[in-house]
Amino acid sequence: MDEETESRAPLLALVVLFIGAAFVTMGAVFLTYGVYVLVRTGDWPDYPVSKMLDEIGVPTPHIAGLDWLFAASACTVLLAIGVLLAVPGVWLIARRNRRLAAAESDG
Repeated sequence: MDEETESRAPLLALVVLFIGAAFVTMGAVFLTYGVYVLVRTGDWPDYPVSKMLDEIGVPTPHIAGLDWLFAASACTVLLAIGVLLAVPGVWLIARRNRRLAAAESDG
């Protein structure tokens, strides 16, 4: 393997990190909008995940025990999913960089 491909981060880690960052970004957008509405009207907008899914054309699945998830705030769920996806991506990239640094110091 040549030096250029060896020093790049693994593609899977970058894809996972990118998808996680996209979810975090959308969660931040929903949170910003919620704060804007709260400041203007004094009421937090009720925007559950089920409504978000309905608006993008995805039927809300009725899974026993997960009704609370679809009733939760969309910004909270998007931020949580984003963090849960981004952390493994960051960990994979950091692990790769630690291995490269250890190989460099040994050789």
